[in-house]
Order: sequence, then structure tokens, then C-alpha cells
Amino acid sequence: MNSLVLGLQNEITRSGCDVVNVLRKAHLISSKLDLAQFDQWTQYELNGYPGPGYCPEYRKVRGVLKALNPYRGWIPTVIQNDDFEKKICERKIVNSISEIISLGKSSDDGWLICEFSGEQLEYLNSLFKPPVPMTYKLYIPSASIADIEEKVKNTILDWTLKLEAEGIVGENMVFSEKEKNCAAGIPQTINNFFGNTSIITSPSDHVQIISGGENNITFSYSAVEQAVDEIEKRLLKERLSNDITERANELLSDIRSEIENKSKPNVLKSLLAGLGNILKDAGANALSGLIQAKIQGLF
Repeated sequence: MNSLVLGLQNEITRSGCDVVNVLRKAHLISSKLDLAQFDQWTQYELNGYPGPGYCPEYRKVRGVLKALNPYRGWIPTVIQNDDFEKKICERKIVNSISEIISLGKSSDDGWLICEFSGEQLEYLNSLFKPPVPMTYKLYIPSASIADIEEKVKNTILDWTLKLEAEGIVGENMVFSEKEKNCAAGIPQTINNFFGNTSIITSPSDHVQIISGGENNITFSYSAVEQAVDEIEKRLLKERLSNDITERANELLSDIRSEIENKSKPNVLKSLLAGLGNILKDAGANALSGLIQAKIQGLF
């Protein structure tokens, strides 16, 4: 295929797409077209971002803060103040895309674990005021990390489609002056290629509305509870090791606690995604698929 743009589309849509190579080609195309802003984004993705303030919204992930209970092990915490929860549980991942892929592959049981400094642990203990100082860790579902890779691929695909629609294809590794002039009129801001999602508290204590882009989905805690009941029943029929079954039941118990506490939907989604990853790794593909379907329907 002699067209740079069409060749890149072909690579993105191919099974087993190498996102690092895709970004390199996007860097090549945007550089040839003098699209400085989009080219800067491709280089940030390839080499890492200078700091959290430079990261697009899709690189923001939310984890579950857990404390080490001497009797029950690692248990989820409940943070009543929204500002504190965001400050502690949200992270913008600044690593290069290749590092993100490696982190996802090396994640422990479907989770990436972030540790806190001594000063941060002291702050958390002053916030929760436990009888004795405790250790805390932030558990980020590896599914959230994998989603960053998918957002990057989708962004580049949509960008190439806009180029093609304007007749900008780059034959034989070269773009004409006409193509370069047309490209200058195409939006370069990354937010033009995907929508942001925000959560708005509804008048009811039991429901939240997820909105943003074209989303308009009513969130129901009771629906999540029904899904947990169904997953629990299916888990009983799975022939899994005692260790996997025990870990799965612990997560289901954590999810029920979060439902009871009316935690934010992202927390419940993260816990369900982590459970799905554990079951997938254990070979329970059907049950893992059910959980994924529930996630898509509930959130």
C-alpha cells in the first residue's frame, strides 16, 4: 500500500496492532504535514509526558484505596470527602505508552499497586484515625491501563479518517502542497477525537447519572447488586482452585460493601473489572465475559 494514511489505517485495524509502531507512523505523517500540535502528542505518547498537567483526560485512572487490616488483610477504605477521594485515588499516568503496556502485562492479579511515601501514609492515618497506624496502597485495575492503549489507537484512527475525508493520503511517502494546506484546517486538539465523561450527582441518594459526549445513562446500585448475585451464583458452578475462589469471593464481598456505602460508580466498575481479570487468568472465560457484559450494561 503506497498511501501513508491508508497504510496506517490498515495497521490500526489489524489484529495484534503494535500501538508503538502506529504512533511512530503517526509522528511521521503529522511531521510531514506540519501538524505541530498533533505531532507533539504523538511524541508525548512515545516518550512520556513531562508531568500530570500535560496528560489528556483519558490518561486519568481511578484506583481503590485499601488498608492493611491485621485480621482481614487488604480491605477497601471509605472516603466521605469527594475532594480527598480524588486527590488520593485519581492518578494521571505520565509513562510512555511502551511502559504502560509493560505495566499492564506485569500487573499482579489484575491490579497495579501504587505505594505511598512515608509522609503520605502519615497523612492517610491522620485522615482515617485508626487505633494504630496502618499501611495503605492504591489498587488500580489493569483494565484501566489497557484502556489508555485503546484510546490512543482510536484517536489515531479517527484522525486518519478525517485526513482521508479531505483527500489527504500521502502517496509514495510524500504529501503534496495541496494536502498540506488542507491538513492545516483539520482540528489538532486530542479532545476533538474522543469525548470526556463526568459524573453528576442526581437528586436521589441511590442513583447517579453518567454524562458526557453522547452518554446519558442512569446508574443504579440495585442493578449492580443484582449483577453481583448472578456472578456469585455462576461462580459456585465454576471448577476453580480454592485460592482463586477465595479471592473472587473476597472481591465480591468488597463490591457489596461499596454498594452499601453508595461509593462512586468508577469504584464499583474498577472492582468488577479486577474480578473479571482474575477469572480470565484462571481460565473462567465464560464468567469473565459475563462480567465484562455486565460492566458495559451498567456503566
